[in-house]
Amino acid sequence: MCQSMEIVSTEPKMDLYREAIVFITGATGFVGKALLEKLLWSFPQIKRIYMLIRPKGGITAEQRFQNFLQNGIFERLRSSYPERLKKIAFFPGNIEDDNFGLNELDRLELCAQVNIIFHSAATVRFNECLKVAARVNSVATYNLLEMCKEMPQLKSFLYVSTAYCNPGRKYVDERIYPTLPPVDWLQFLTCTKKIPDEYLNRMADYIKGPHVNTYTFTKSIAEQIVNSYKDLIPIVIVRPSIVTAAYKEPYPGWIDNIQAISGIMMEIGKGGISSILGDKNLICDIIPVDFVVNAMIMMVHKAQLGRWVKLLMRNVFFSIFIFRCSISISNATSGVTNPISWQRLGQLTMKWSRIYPTKRMIMFPNFKYRRSALKHEVAVWLLHFVPAILMDLSTLVLKKKKRLVTPIASKFRQACLAGSFFSLNEWIFKNRSRYYFKDLIENGTFPMLYWNLDELNYDDYVRRHMIGINKYLHREKSTINANKMHVTRVYWFWIFAHIFFYMLVAYVLML
Repeated sequence: MCQSMEIVSTEPKMDLYREAIVFITGATGFVGKALLEKLLWSFPQIKRIYMLIRPKGGITAEQRFQNFLQNGIFERLRSSYPERLKKIAFFPGNIEDDNFGLNELDRLELCAQVNIIFHSAATVRFNECLKVAARVNSVATYNLLEMCKEMPQLKSFLYVSTAYCNPGRKYVDERIYPTLPPVDWLQFLTCTKKIPDEYLNRMADYIKGPHVNTYTFTKSIAEQIVNSYKDLIPIVIVRPSIVTAAYKEPYPGWIDNIQAISGIMMEIGKGGISSILGDKNLICDIIPVDFVVNAMIMMVHKAQLGRWVKLLMRNVFFSIFIFRCSISISNATSGVTNPISWQRLGQLTMKWSRIYPTKRMIMFPNFKYRRSALKHEVAVWLLHFVPAILMDLSTLVLKKKKRLVTPIASKFRQACLAGSFFSLNEWIFKNRSRYYFKDLIENGTFPMLYWNLDELNYDDYVRRHMIGINKYLHREKSTINANKMHVTRVYWFWIFAHIFFYMLVAYVLML
Protein backbone atom coordinates (compact mmCIF):
# COMPACT_ATOMS: atom_id res chain seq x y z
CA MET A 1 0.00 0.00 0.00
CA CYS A 2 1.30 3.43 -0.91
CA GLN A 3 0.01 6.79 0.26
CA SER A 4 1.41 10.08 -1.01
CA MET A 5 1.61 13.36 0.83
CA GLU A 6 2.97 16.52 -0.68
CA ILE A 7 5.42 18.33 1.56
CA VAL A 8 5.30 21.49 -0.51
CA SER A 9 3.57 24.46 1.11
CA THR A 10 0.29 25.50 -0.50
CA GLU A 11 0.83 29.12 0.49
CA PRO A 12 0.84 31.33 -2.62
CA LYS A 13 4.08 32.87 -3.78
CA MET A 14 4.53 36.54 -4.49
CA ASP A 15 2.60 37.92 -7.45
CA LEU A 16 4.42 36.34 -10.39
CA TYR A 17 2.47 38.48 -12.82
CA ARG A 18 3.70 41.84 -11.53
CA GLU A 19 5.87 43.43 -14.22
CA ALA A 20 6.04 40.00 -15.85
CA ILE A 21 7.12 39.28 -19.41
CA VAL A 22 4.94 36.45 -20.71
CA PHE A 23 5.44 34.28 -23.78
CA ILE A 24 2.46 32.35 -25.18
CA THR A 25 2.81 29.74 -27.91
CA GLY A 26 -0.38 28.96 -29.78
CA ALA A 27 -1.77 32.42 -28.96
CA THR A 28 -3.79 32.44 -32.19
CA GLY A 29 -5.48 29.16 -31.22
CA PHE A 30 -8.71 28.68 -29.26
CA VAL A 31 -7.25 28.24 -25.77
CA GLY A 32 -4.27 30.54 -26.37
CA LYS A 33 -6.47 33.37 -27.58
CA ALA A 34 -8.77 33.08 -24.54
CA LEU A 35 -5.72 33.03 -22.24
CA LEU A 36 -4.19 36.12 -23.84
CA GLU A 37 -7.43 38.08 -23.53
CA LYS A 38 -7.93 37.07 -19.90
CA LEU A 39 -4.39 38.04 -18.91
CA LEU A 40 -4.83 41.48 -20.45
CA TRP A 41 -8.27 41.93 -18.91
CA SER A 42 -7.61 40.79 -15.34
CA PHE A 43 -3.87 41.31 -14.88
CA PRO A 44 -2.98 44.91 -15.79
CA GLN A 45 0.26 44.50 -13.84
CA ILE A 46 1.71 42.38 -16.65
CA LYS A 47 4.36 44.34 -18.54
CA ARG A 48 4.36 42.58 -21.92
CA ILE A 49 3.05 39.49 -23.66
CA TYR A 50 4.99 37.97 -26.54
CA MET A 51 3.44 35.71 -29.13
CA LEU A 52 4.71 33.86 -32.19
CA ILE A 53 3.14 34.41 -35.63
CA ARG A 54 4.13 32.83 -38.92
CA PRO A 55 3.41 34.10 -42.43
CA LYS A 56 0.49 32.22 -43.95
CA GLY A 57 -1.27 32.16 -47.29
CA GLY A 58 0.78 34.99 -48.72
CA ILE A 59 0.06 37.21 -45.71
CA THR A 60 3.07 38.47 -43.76
CA ALA A 61 3.46 37.95 -40.03
CA GLU A 62 3.00 41.69 -39.48
CA GLN A 63 -0.28 41.72 -41.40
CA ARG A 64 -1.53 38.66 -39.56
CA PHE A 65 -0.67 40.32 -36.24
CA GLN A 66 -2.62 43.47 -37.13
CA ASN A 67 -5.57 41.35 -38.21
CA PHE A 68 -5.29 39.37 -34.99
CA LEU A 69 -5.63 42.55 -32.90
CA GLN A 70 -8.97 43.22 -34.60
CA ASN A 71 -10.35 39.85 -33.52
CA GLY A 72 -13.76 39.97 -31.86
CA ILE A 73 -12.43 38.42 -28.66
CA PHE A 74 -10.78 41.75 -27.80
CA GLU A 75 -14.03 43.71 -28.06
CA ARG A 76 -14.36 44.43 -24.34
CA LEU A 77 -10.69 45.41 -24.14
CA ARG A 78 -11.06 47.81 -27.06
CA SER A 79 -14.10 49.34 -25.32
CA SER A 80 -12.73 49.62 -21.78
CA TYR A 81 -8.92 49.33 -21.84
CA PRO A 82 -7.64 49.81 -25.42
CA GLU A 83 -4.17 50.75 -24.15
CA ARG A 84 -3.64 47.22 -22.82
CA LEU A 85 -3.58 45.81 -26.35
CA LYS A 86 -0.31 47.68 -26.81
CA LYS A 87 1.27 45.23 -24.38
CA ILE A 88 1.09 42.49 -27.02
CA ALA A 89 4.22 42.05 -29.10
CA PHE A 90 5.00 39.41 -31.68
CA PHE A 91 7.97 37.60 -33.12
CA PRO A 92 7.79 36.31 -36.70
CA GLY A 93 8.48 32.60 -36.55
CA ASN A 94 7.15 29.08 -36.83
CA ILE A 95 6.90 26.58 -34.02
CA GLU A 96 7.79 23.75 -36.42
CA ASP A 97 11.20 25.25 -37.26
CA ASP A 98 14.42 24.94 -35.30
CA ASN A 99 14.68 27.76 -32.76
CA PHE A 100 11.05 28.49 -33.72
CA GLY A 101 12.30 30.29 -36.82
CA LEU A 102 13.47 33.22 -34.68
CA ASN A 103 16.31 35.38 -35.89
CA GLU A 104 19.23 35.79 -33.53
CA LEU A 105 18.20 39.22 -32.19
CA ASP A 106 14.63 38.09 -31.45
CA ARG A 107 15.89 34.92 -29.82
CA LEU A 108 18.26 36.86 -27.56
CA GLU A 109 15.52 39.32 -26.59
CA LEU A 110 13.08 36.53 -25.77
CA CYS A 111 15.58 34.53 -23.73
CA ALA A 112 16.80 37.56 -21.78
CA GLN A 113 13.38 38.86 -20.72
CA VAL A 114 10.77 36.12 -20.39
CA ASN A 115 9.49 35.24 -16.91
CA ILE A 116 6.48 33.02 -17.67
CA ILE A 117 5.82 30.68 -20.58
CA PHE A 118 2.48 29.15 -21.55
CA HIS A 119 3.13 26.44 -24.12
CA SER A 120 -0.28 25.75 -25.66
CA ALA A 121 0.68 25.37 -29.33
CA ALA A 122 -0.36 22.00 -30.74
CA THR A 123 -2.05 20.28 -33.63
CA VAL A 124 -5.27 18.77 -32.32
CA ARG A 125 -6.30 16.96 -35.48
CA PHE A 126 -6.97 13.31 -34.71
CA ASN A 127 -6.12 12.21 -38.24
CA GLU A 128 -2.88 14.18 -38.52
CA CYS A 129 0.01 12.21 -39.98
CA LEU A 130 2.58 11.12 -37.40
CA LYS A 131 5.40 13.23 -38.88
CA VAL A 132 3.48 16.50 -38.53
CA ALA A 133 1.97 15.63 -35.13
CA ALA A 134 5.40 14.71 -33.79
CA ARG A 135 7.02 17.86 -35.13
CA VAL A 136 4.38 20.17 -33.64
CA ASN A 137 3.47 18.39 -30.40
CA SER A 138 6.73 16.71 -29.40
CA VAL A 139 9.76 18.17 -31.20
CA ALA A 140 8.58 21.76 -30.69
CA THR A 141 8.19 21.11 -26.96
CA TYR A 142 11.73 19.79 -26.78
CA ASN A 143 13.08 22.78 -28.71
CA LEU A 144 11.30 25.22 -26.41
CA LEU A 145 12.57 23.50 -23.26
CA GLU A 146 16.12 23.63 -24.62
CA MET A 147 15.66 27.33 -25.22
CA CYS A 148 14.39 27.73 -21.65
CA LYS A 149 17.82 26.74 -20.33
CA GLU A 150 19.04 30.06 -21.74
CA MET A 151 16.38 32.10 -19.91
CA PRO A 152 17.83 33.36 -16.61
CA GLN A 153 14.62 35.24 -15.67
CA LEU A 154 12.26 32.29 -16.22
CA LYS A 155 10.09 31.62 -13.17
CA SER A 156 7.42 29.31 -14.53
CA PHE A 157 6.84 27.08 -17.57
CA LEU A 158 3.32 25.75 -18.10
CA TYR A 159 2.70 22.97 -20.60
CA VAL A 160 -0.82 22.37 -21.91
CA SER A 161 -1.24 18.63 -22.39
CA THR A 162 -4.48 16.63 -22.69
CA ALA A 163 -6.36 14.49 -20.20
CA TYR A 164 -6.45 11.76 -22.85
CA CYS A 165 -2.69 11.26 -23.19
CA ASN A 166 -3.01 8.04 -21.12
CA PRO A 167 -5.87 6.26 -22.92
CA GLY A 168 -4.72 2.82 -21.77
CA ARG A 169 -5.53 3.67 -18.13
CA LYS A 170 -9.04 3.73 -16.70
CA TYR A 171 -8.07 5.90 -13.72
CA VAL A 172 -5.78 8.85 -14.44
CA ASP A 173 -4.24 10.66 -11.50
CA GLU A 174 -2.39 13.97 -11.53
CA ARG A 175 0.98 12.38 -12.15
CA ILE A 176 3.25 11.36 -15.03
CA TYR A 177 2.73 7.84 -16.36
CA PRO A 178 5.11 5.86 -18.58
CA THR A 179 4.08 5.80 -22.21
CA LEU A 180 2.14 2.79 -23.46
CA PRO A 181 3.85 1.10 -25.21
CA PRO A 182 7.21 2.10 -23.64
CA VAL A 183 8.88 4.66 -25.90
CA ASP A 184 12.21 6.39 -25.34
CA TRP A 185 11.35 9.99 -26.18
CA LEU A 186 14.89 10.89 -27.26
CA GLN A 187 15.02 7.99 -29.71
CA PHE A 188 11.56 8.91 -30.95
CA LEU A 189 12.66 12.48 -31.70
CA THR A 190 15.73 11.16 -33.49
CA CYS A 191 13.55 8.88 -35.62
CA THR A 192 11.22 11.73 -36.58
CA LYS A 193 14.21 13.64 -37.95
CA LYS A 194 15.97 10.79 -39.75
CA ILE A 195 13.21 8.50 -41.01
CA PRO A 196 11.53 9.67 -44.24
CA ASP A 197 8.00 10.99 -43.79
CA GLU A 198 6.31 8.21 -45.75
CA TYR A 199 7.92 5.39 -43.76
CA LEU A 200 7.38 7.12 -40.41
CA ASN A 201 3.69 7.62 -41.13
CA ARG A 202 3.35 3.94 -42.07
CA MET A 203 4.87 2.98 -38.70
CA ALA A 204 2.26 4.95 -36.75
CA ASP A 205 -0.15 2.03 -36.24
CA TYR A 206 2.67 -0.18 -34.94
CA ILE A 207 4.04 2.20 -32.30
CA LYS A 208 0.91 4.02 -31.05
CA GLY A 209 -0.22 1.14 -28.81
CA PRO A 210 -3.55 2.02 -27.09
CA HIS A 211 -3.53 5.47 -28.69
CA VAL A 212 -6.11 5.61 -31.48
CA ASN A 213 -4.69 8.77 -33.01
CA THR A 214 -1.39 10.60 -33.36
CA TYR A 215 -2.62 13.51 -31.23
CA THR A 216 -2.80 11.69 -27.88
CA PHE A 217 0.32 9.67 -28.70
CA THR A 218 2.55 12.67 -29.43
CA LYS A 219 1.15 14.55 -26.43
CA SER A 220 2.07 11.57 -24.27
CA ILE A 221 5.61 11.71 -25.65
CA ALA A 222 5.68 15.45 -24.94
CA GLU A 223 4.81 14.82 -21.29
CA GLN A 224 7.83 12.53 -21.01
CA ILE A 225 9.99 15.27 -22.49
CA VAL A 226 8.61 17.87 -20.07
CA ASN A 227 9.11 15.53 -17.11
CA SER A 228 12.79 15.05 -17.97
CA TYR A 229 13.38 18.79 -17.50
CA LYS A 230 11.72 19.11 -14.09
CA ASP A 231 15.07 19.47 -12.29
CA LEU A 232 16.24 22.19 -14.67
CA ILE A 233 13.14 24.32 -15.21
CA PRO A 234 10.18 25.18 -12.92
CA ILE A 235 7.43 23.31 -14.74
CA VAL A 236 3.72 22.56 -14.32
CA ILE A 237 1.25 20.74 -16.58
CA VAL A 238 -2.45 21.35 -17.22
CA ARG A 239 -4.44 18.53 -18.83
CA PRO A 240 -7.81 19.70 -20.17
CA SER A 241 -10.40 17.17 -21.29
CA ILE A 242 -12.76 18.16 -24.15
CA VAL A 243 -12.54 21.95 -24.33
CA THR A 244 -15.83 23.65 -25.18
CA ALA A 245 -17.26 27.18 -25.48
CA ALA A 246 -16.82 29.75 -22.72
CA TYR A 247 -19.14 29.68 -19.73
CA LYS A 248 -18.68 33.33 -18.73
CA GLU A 249 -15.52 34.90 -20.15
CA PRO A 250 -14.63 36.58 -22.34
CA TYR A 251 -18.31 36.28 -23.34
CA PRO A 252 -20.88 33.58 -22.56
CA GLY A 253 -20.83 30.96 -25.31
CA TRP A 254 -17.72 32.38 -27.03
CA ILE A 255 -16.29 29.88 -29.49
CA ASP A 256 -14.11 30.37 -32.57
CA ASN A 257 -13.47 26.90 -33.97
CA ILE A 258 -15.27 23.68 -34.84
CA GLN A 259 -12.71 21.31 -33.39
CA ALA A 260 -13.76 18.36 -31.24
CA ILE A 261 -17.29 18.28 -29.86
CA SER A 262 -18.25 21.89 -30.65
CA GLY A 263 -18.24 21.09 -34.36
CA ILE A 264 -20.45 18.05 -33.72
CA MET A 265 -22.87 20.18 -31.67
CA MET A 266 -22.96 22.74 -34.48
CA GLU A 267 -23.79 20.06 -37.05
CA ILE A 268 -26.47 18.55 -34.79
CA GLY A 269 -28.05 22.01 -34.64
CA LYS A 270 -28.08 22.14 -38.44
CA GLY A 271 -29.67 18.70 -38.61
CA GLY A 272 -26.66 17.30 -40.44
CA ILE A 273 -26.04 14.44 -38.00
CA SER A 274 -28.58 11.67 -37.45
CA SER A 275 -26.44 9.06 -35.71
CA ILE A 276 -23.39 9.09 -33.45
CA LEU A 277 -21.37 6.00 -32.66
CA GLY A 278 -21.18 6.00 -28.87
CA ASP A 279 -22.52 4.82 -25.52
CA LYS A 280 -25.09 7.33 -24.32
CA ASN A 281 -24.71 6.29 -20.67
CA LEU A 282 -21.00 7.10 -20.36
CA ILE A 283 -19.61 10.36 -18.99
CA CYS A 284 -18.79 13.04 -21.52
CA ASP A 285 -15.96 14.98 -19.88
CA ILE A 286 -16.26 18.53 -21.19
CA ILE A 287 -14.63 21.64 -19.77
CA PRO A 288 -15.45 25.25 -20.76
CA VAL A 289 -12.46 27.13 -22.13
CA ASP A 290 -12.57 29.83 -19.42
CA PHE A 291 -12.17 27.17 -16.72
CA VAL A 292 -9.11 25.86 -18.57
CA VAL A 293 -7.67 29.38 -18.78
CA ASN A 294 -8.25 29.99 -15.06
CA ALA A 295 -6.55 26.69 -14.23
CA MET A 296 -3.54 27.68 -16.34
CA ILE A 297 -3.24 31.08 -14.69
CA MET A 298 -3.37 29.61 -11.19
CA MET A 299 -1.10 26.63 -11.86
CA VAL A 300 1.74 28.99 -12.80
CA HIS A 301 2.08 29.73 -9.09
CA LYS A 302 2.79 26.06 -8.39
CA ALA A 303 5.84 25.76 -10.62
CA GLN A 304 8.97 24.68 -8.75
CA LEU A 305 12.21 22.93 -9.53
CA GLY A 306 11.76 19.26 -8.71
CA ARG A 307 8.75 19.28 -6.37
CA TRP A 308 9.40 16.67 -3.69
CA VAL A 309 6.61 14.33 -2.64
CA LYS A 310 6.66 12.30 0.55
CA LEU A 311 5.56 8.70 0.02
CA LEU A 312 4.44 6.42 2.85
CA MET A 313 5.16 2.79 1.98
CA ARG A 314 3.39 0.25 4.20
CA ASN A 315 3.18 -3.50 4.42
CA VAL A 316 2.45 -6.02 7.16
CA PHE A 317 5.88 -5.73 8.77
CA PHE A 318 6.99 -2.10 8.57
CA SER A 319 6.35 1.41 7.28
CA ILE A 320 8.94 3.65 5.66
CA PHE A 321 9.00 7.10 4.12
CA ILE A 322 10.68 7.75 0.81
CA PHE A 323 10.93 10.95 -1.22
CA ARG A 324 10.30 11.24 -4.92
CA CYS A 325 10.85 14.22 -7.20
CA SER A 326 7.69 14.91 -9.20
CA ILE A 327 5.94 17.59 -11.22
CA SER A 328 2.73 19.47 -10.40
CA ILE A 329 -0.14 18.52 -12.70
CA SER A 330 -3.77 19.60 -12.92
CA ASN A 331 -6.41 17.47 -14.63
CA ALA A 332 -8.71 20.27 -15.81
CA THR A 333 -11.73 18.01 -16.11
CA SER A 334 -15.37 17.89 -15.03
CA GLY A 335 -16.17 14.17 -14.81
CA VAL A 336 -15.42 13.76 -11.10
CA THR A 337 -16.71 17.16 -9.99
CA ASN A 338 -19.84 17.62 -12.10
CA PRO A 339 -20.40 14.80 -14.61
CA ILE A 340 -22.73 14.86 -17.59
CA SER A 341 -23.59 11.86 -19.76
CA TRP A 342 -23.41 11.78 -23.54
CA GLN A 343 -27.18 11.26 -23.59
CA ARG A 344 -27.85 14.35 -21.47
CA LEU A 345 -25.51 16.48 -23.58
CA GLY A 346 -27.21 15.28 -26.76
CA GLN A 347 -30.69 15.99 -25.39
CA LEU A 348 -29.74 19.51 -24.35
CA THR A 349 -28.06 20.17 -27.69
CA MET A 350 -31.22 19.19 -29.59
CA LYS A 351 -33.41 21.13 -27.18
CA TRP A 352 -31.60 24.44 -27.49
CA SER A 353 -30.84 24.13 -31.21
CA ARG A 354 -34.59 23.87 -31.78
CA ILE A 355 -35.33 26.86 -29.54
CA TYR A 356 -32.54 28.97 -31.05
CA PRO A 357 -32.45 27.58 -34.60
CA THR A 358 -29.91 28.60 -37.20
CA LYS A 359 -31.01 29.67 -40.65
CA ARG A 360 -28.47 27.15 -41.94
CA MET A 361 -30.63 24.30 -40.67
CA ILE A 362 -31.06 21.70 -43.40
CA MET A 363 -32.91 19.01 -41.42
CA PHE A 364 -34.74 19.01 -38.11
CA PRO A 365 -32.21 18.48 -35.27
CA ASN A 366 -32.61 14.88 -34.19
CA PHE A 367 -30.12 12.05 -33.66
CA LYS A 368 -29.46 8.89 -31.66
CA TYR A 369 -26.41 7.25 -30.13
CA ARG A 370 -25.72 3.74 -31.39
CA ARG A 371 -23.18 1.35 -29.93
CA SER A 372 -23.28 -1.00 -32.89
CA ALA A 373 -20.97 0.08 -35.73
CA LEU A 374 -23.17 -1.75 -38.27
CA LYS A 375 -26.40 -0.09 -37.10
CA HIS A 376 -24.61 3.25 -37.06
CA GLU A 377 -23.42 2.86 -40.67
CA VAL A 378 -26.91 1.86 -41.86
CA ALA A 379 -28.42 4.87 -40.06
CA VAL A 380 -25.79 7.22 -41.51
CA TRP A 381 -26.52 6.12 -45.07
CA LEU A 382 -30.32 6.14 -44.73
CA LEU A 383 -30.71 9.27 -42.61
CA HIS A 384 -27.56 11.17 -43.49
CA PHE A 385 -26.24 10.56 -46.97
CA VAL A 386 -29.49 9.78 -48.84
CA PRO A 387 -31.13 13.11 -47.85
CA ALA A 388 -27.86 14.94 -48.57
CA ILE A 389 -27.63 13.41 -52.06
CA LEU A 390 -31.28 14.25 -52.79
CA MET A 391 -30.77 17.86 -51.70
CA ASP A 392 -27.67 18.18 -53.87
CA LEU A 393 -29.53 16.73 -56.86
CA SER A 394 -32.30 19.29 -56.43
CA THR A 395 -29.67 22.03 -56.16
CA LEU A 396 -28.03 20.92 -59.41
CA VAL A 397 -31.30 20.37 -61.30
CA LEU A 398 -32.77 23.71 -60.25
CA LYS A 399 -29.38 25.40 -60.69
CA LYS A 400 -29.51 26.98 -57.27
CA LYS A 401 -26.50 28.87 -55.96
CA LYS A 402 -26.13 26.74 -52.85
CA ARG A 403 -23.19 24.89 -51.38
CA LEU A 404 -23.38 21.12 -51.87
CA VAL A 405 -24.04 19.35 -48.58
CA THR A 406 -22.78 15.84 -49.40
CA PRO A 407 -19.07 16.78 -49.00
CA ILE A 408 -19.93 18.44 -45.68
CA ALA A 409 -21.84 15.34 -44.59
CA SER A 410 -18.85 13.18 -45.47
CA LYS A 411 -16.50 15.47 -43.55
CA PHE A 412 -18.53 15.36 -40.34
CA ARG A 413 -19.03 11.61 -40.68
CA GLN A 414 -15.25 11.26 -40.51
CA ALA A 415 -15.12 13.65 -37.55
CA CYS A 416 -17.71 11.56 -35.67
CA LEU A 417 -15.80 8.35 -36.40
CA ALA A 418 -12.53 9.94 -35.24
CA GLY A 419 -14.17 10.88 -31.95
CA SER A 420 -15.99 7.57 -31.45
CA PHE A 421 -13.15 6.22 -29.30
CA PHE A 422 -13.97 8.90 -26.73
CA SER A 423 -17.74 8.35 -26.90
CA LEU A 424 -17.39 4.57 -26.55
CA ASN A 425 -15.02 4.70 -23.57
CA GLU A 426 -14.89 6.36 -20.19
CA TRP A 427 -12.06 7.53 -17.94
CA ILE A 428 -11.93 8.71 -14.35
CA PHE A 429 -9.69 11.77 -14.10
CA LYS A 430 -8.75 12.51 -10.51
CA ASN A 431 -8.71 16.22 -9.81
CA ARG A 432 -7.27 17.16 -6.42
CA SER A 433 -5.91 20.42 -7.88
CA ARG A 434 -9.40 21.91 -7.67
CA TYR A 435 -8.87 22.29 -3.90
CA TYR A 436 -5.69 24.25 -4.62
CA PHE A 437 -7.63 26.55 -6.96
CA LYS A 438 -10.32 27.04 -4.34
CA ASP A 439 -7.72 28.05 -1.74
CA LEU A 440 -6.07 30.58 -4.07
CA ILE A 441 -9.42 32.17 -4.89
CA GLU A 442 -10.69 32.27 -1.31
CA ASN A 443 -7.45 33.64 0.21
CA GLY A 444 -7.54 36.59 -2.18
CA THR A 445 -4.66 35.63 -4.44
CA PHE A 446 -6.92 35.41 -7.50
CA PRO A 447 -10.27 37.02 -6.62
CA MET A 448 -10.88 37.73 -10.32
CA LEU A 449 -10.88 34.02 -11.21
CA TYR A 450 -13.40 31.24 -10.61
CA TRP A 451 -13.45 27.44 -10.46
CA ASN A 452 -17.03 26.73 -9.34
CA LEU A 453 -17.34 23.79 -11.70
CA ASP A 454 -19.55 21.93 -9.23
CA GLU A 455 -22.14 24.70 -9.61
CA LEU A 456 -22.19 24.58 -13.42
CA ASN A 457 -25.77 24.18 -14.67
CA TYR A 458 -25.46 22.21 -17.91
CA ASP A 459 -28.91 23.17 -19.16
CA ASP A 460 -27.98 26.86 -19.00
CA TYR A 461 -24.46 26.19 -20.27
CA VAL A 462 -25.57 24.29 -23.38
CA ARG A 463 -28.04 27.11 -24.06
CA ARG A 464 -25.14 29.56 -24.01
CA HIS A 465 -23.08 27.20 -26.14
CA MET A 466 -25.70 26.89 -28.88
CA ILE A 467 -26.32 30.65 -28.89
CA GLY A 468 -22.55 31.11 -29.11
CA ILE A 469 -22.34 28.78 -32.10
CA ASN A 470 -24.98 30.84 -33.91
CA LYS A 471 -23.36 34.14 -32.95
CA TYR A 472 -19.66 33.45 -33.36
CA LEU A 473 -19.57 30.67 -35.96
CA HIS A 474 -22.72 31.25 -38.03
CA ARG A 475 -22.59 35.05 -37.53
CA GLU A 476 -26.32 35.15 -36.79
CA LYS A 477 -28.43 36.88 -34.18
CA SER A 478 -29.92 34.36 -31.80
CA THR A 479 -33.40 34.99 -30.45
CA ILE A 480 -36.20 32.58 -29.70
CA ASN A 481 -38.26 33.90 -32.62
CA ALA A 482 -35.36 34.00 -35.07
CA ASN A 483 -35.85 31.75 -38.11
CA LYS A 484 -39.13 30.48 -36.63
CA MET A 485 -40.80 29.98 -40.01
CA HIS A 486 -37.73 28.24 -41.41
CA VAL A 487 -37.54 25.71 -38.58
CA THR A 488 -41.30 25.09 -38.89
CA ARG A 489 -40.94 24.27 -42.60
CA VAL A 490 -37.94 22.04 -41.87
CA TYR A 491 -39.86 20.25 -39.11
CA TRP A 492 -42.87 19.42 -41.29
CA PHE A 493 -40.64 18.37 -44.15
CA TRP A 494 -38.86 16.06 -41.68
CA ILE A 495 -42.21 14.61 -40.52
CA PHE A 496 -43.52 14.00 -44.05
CA ALA A 497 -40.19 12.52 -45.16
CA HIS A 498 -40.37 9.98 -42.32
CA ILE A 499 -43.99 9.15 -43.13
CA PHE A 500 -43.14 8.69 -46.80
CA PHE A 501 -40.15 6.50 -45.93
CA TYR A 502 -42.12 4.19 -43.64
CA MET A 503 -44.97 3.94 -46.17
CA LEU A 504 -42.45 3.04 -48.86
CA VAL A 505 -40.93 0.34 -46.65
CA ALA A 506 -44.39 -1.05 -45.86
CA TYR A 507 -45.28 -1.07 -49.57
CA VAL A 508 -42.08 -2.94 -50.48
CA LEU A 509 -42.71 -5.53 -47.74
CA MET A 510 -46.24 -6.12 -49.00
CA LEU A 511 -45.11 -6.89 -52.55
